[in-house]
Parts: sequence; structure tokens; C-alpha cells
Amino acid sequence: MKQHNETKEEKDTESTTEKPKLSLMSGIALLVGSIIGSGIFISPRGVLLGTGSYGLSILVWIVCGLICVPGCLCYAELGTMIHSSGGDYTYIKMAFGDWAGFLRVWSEICCVRPAIIAVCGITASIYLLQPIYSPCSPPHLAVLLLACFFILMLTLLNLCSTRGSVIWQNGTFYAKIFSLLLLISLGAFQLVRGHYDVFTSPFENTQTSVKKLSIALYIGLFPYSGWNYLSNAIEELKQPERNFPIAIMTSIIASTVLYALAYSAYFTALTPFNIMTADAVAVSFAENVYRPLGFIMPLFVSISALGGLNGQIFSIVRMFSVAGRDGLLPTISAYIHYENLTPVIPCIVEGILGVLYVLVGDADRLLGYLSFSTWLVCLCGAISVLVFRRTMPDVARPFNAGIAAPVIFIIAMTALTFVNVIFNPVDILVGVLILLSGLPIYWIFVLRRPKLVDKFSRSVVLYLQKALLIVPDNDKQHD
Repeated sequence: MKQHNETKEEKDTESTTEKPKLSLMSGIALLVGSIIGSGIFISPRGVLLGTGSYGLSILVWIVCGLICVPGCLCYAELGTMIHSSGGDYTYIKMAFGDWAGFLRVWSEICCVRPAIIAVCGITASIYLLQPIYSPCSPPHLAVLLLACFFILMLTLLNLCSTRGSVIWQNGTFYAKIFSLLLLISLGAFQLVRGHYDVFTSPFENTQTSVKKLSIALYIGLFPYSGWNYLSNAIEELKQPERNFPIAIMTSIIASTVLYALAYSAYFTALTPFNIMTADAVAVSFAENVYRPLGFIMPLFVSISALGGLNGQIFSIVRMFSVAGRDGLLPTISAYIHYENLTPVIPCIVEGILGVLYVLVGDADRLLGYLSFSTWLVCLCGAISVLVFRRTMPDVARPFNAGIAAPVIFIIAMTALTFVNVIFNPVDILVGVLILLSGLPIYWIFVLRRPKLVDKFSRSVVLYLQKALLIVPDNDKQHD
């Protein structure tokens, strides 16, 4: 009987263990799909406002991509050294302790991901509504309501079916690539027609303000966020020691090239003033080249943004769930729906927060908060490379980033943050306060949790289990 039970448990364990299924090309596709979202369609305005000219703004786009390269090298070392899922949450938790891991999850849940979700929803709404109200801008209330609808619908999709959300994500990847290739092709067509005036004097009207340039760099970095997402699925990647470094470097280089070409294409049909004043840059560009495209381009851009929105929800709820299993968040965060096997509580929380961010913020301000929080995490990830070299010197490192990569990335991120603290203190202060607000929460509810809280929590968990049909993950696995 004992032998029979052991055999059954072994089979259960084997059946619930996901084997690696991502090839090198699949990993590259995942990263490129994560990086390319709404940024290239919404950030050109902010970057150009901070630089004043095509010449300096295109340099900002390229420099932002190059800044990410040493960061990619750092994560390549971390990913090939530590094969546990969780990404930079795992690295920060291992390098600095549970409190740092909690702050990482806290800021991600409360600020970073809801902000990205809101920005993606707003971008999709603007581009879908722009042709309907052209030549006027769509009503602000209509944009907000449609963005909230998108967020709620994709939250519901993630609640009901993991397979459905994955299918949607794969489908929108092609819309992302098609949108950029269409922009680039139209730009090449314009050049053949002789529309290249801006390229003859690219630095005309350049602004040299350090304040505006630093803000432009931060806004320009936003479209590249997502290059580290493959580390969240490192356990599912085939031959991670070989494929992870190749995938992460290929994706950042490909995205930089695509962004530079697509951004340059805008200037073949629009003036810098048009780009700085347009709410939907890609739509205005398409209409100027060939008016019927003004109805086609918004559809693909909206689908692209909605793919980014779905990807953000899909990934954050799983980090949320892992933190629940680690005990840094309520254990009910790790409970899954009995039939759908989806993380219910994280989906509900992130969906609600995303809607709130849409209703109380605007895209430019959300980008300001988002850049600080996102790149602070990447900075800590680079620092953890140096920490692990001192605390874990004997652990095998199939890929070594060297000393230059982490040092360069740390200096670059620290310098940008320092300049923004001086010239843009309000947004940085808000970001810091949101981050530090997790410390008393961690002290009260993780380190010194009162027994009364445990008693109340058990009753709430029991009620939610019945109401939402959720069970502990391991219970469902061994049914």
C-alpha cells in the first residue's frame, strides 16, 4: 500500500511539473512581444518635447536602447546562475532579504503594473476612438470608460482561462510586429517620394536643457521595459545557459533597431510640431501618407496595446501568487480557481487597481511614476550581481557579465535617477513614498503579525474559498 501511494505521488508530481517548452526563437518572440507595446506609439511626443529636434530625439531613442544592453548582460548572468522563476523579485529577495523582496512586490502591485496596465488601456482607447472623432480628439470621458472596459475584459479573460490569455497574447504579437513594419514601410515609401526635409537639418530647434533631456531619457526608456520578463519563465526555457543570454541580447538589439526606424518614419509625413501636438501619432502619420490607412492603423495599434495589457496582467498575477506561496503576501494570494486553475485574488486586485489608475491619473504622469519604479528595480538587479559574486562565489555561472556591465548600468541608472530627483522631485517623491509605504506593512503583517490578524484571516479565507471556489494550489494538484 505504501509503495502504491509513493508511486501515485511520484506520478502526480511528474504530471504537475511543467517541462521546458520554450525554444530559443520562442524566447526571443516572448521578449520582443513584451518590449513592444504602447511605448513607441505614445512616447514619441514626450521624447520630442524634451529634445526639440529629430536629431537629438533619435539619439535619445538609440541611447536608451544601448543603456539597456549592460542591464541585459547582468540579467543574463543572473538567469543562467539562478534557475528559479520569479525574475528580479527572486534576485532581490535572495540578495537583500525578505524585506526587499516584499518592497519589490509591494511597489509592483500598487504602482508599477497598474500604471502600465492603465497606460496600455488608455493607449488602446485613444487609437481606437481617434478615427471616429477625427479631426478632433476623442472625448476624455470616452477614452477613460473604454480603457476601463478593456482592463476589466482582459482581467476576466485571465480569471476564466489561462489558455485563452496565452492564445490572445500570441495573436497580438503579430499585430505588434505588423504595426511597426507598416510604419517603417510607409516611411520608406515617403522617402522615395522625396519627403526627407527634416533629415537635411536634423538638429534644428534642438533644446539643450538638462532638465528636459533627463526627462526625455526617462520617457524614452519606458518603451524598452520588458526586456527582463523572460527571467520570470526561466524554468520553462530549453537550455537556459545557452538560450537565455542569446534571447535577451537579440531582443533588445532588434527592438532598438525597430524603434529607431519606426520613429524616423514619423518624420517623413509629420513635422516635429505635428508629433508634439498629436494625441495619436501613428494615426496622424498614416492619414497623411494614405488616408484609408487612418482607419486600419488604429486597429493594429490598439490590438498591440491590448496585447501588452494582457501580458502585464498575466505576469504580475503570477509574481503576486509566488509571493503568496513565500509567505510575504496573504497565502490566499496563491489560491487558484478549482476548475480554471487561475490565480483569482491577484487578478481581481490588479484589475481594480488598473481601473483606479485610469480614473485618477493621466498617461504622462503615469509614465513618470512608472519609469522611476521600473528602473529602480533593474538597478537593484544589477547590484545583486555584485552581491552574489561576494556571497555566492562558488555557484556556477555559465554566463559571466564581467565587471564593466553591472558597473556601467548602475552608474547610468543612478545618474538618471539623481538628475530626475533634482529636476523632477515631485514624481520621484511620490514613487519613493509608495515604495517606502510597504515597510510598515511588512513590519506589522509579516514580521510582527498579531494573532488576531491570523484569526480574522482564517475566517476571511474560508469565506472567500466558498464564494470564489478557490483552493490551495497543492490541493488541486494532488486531487
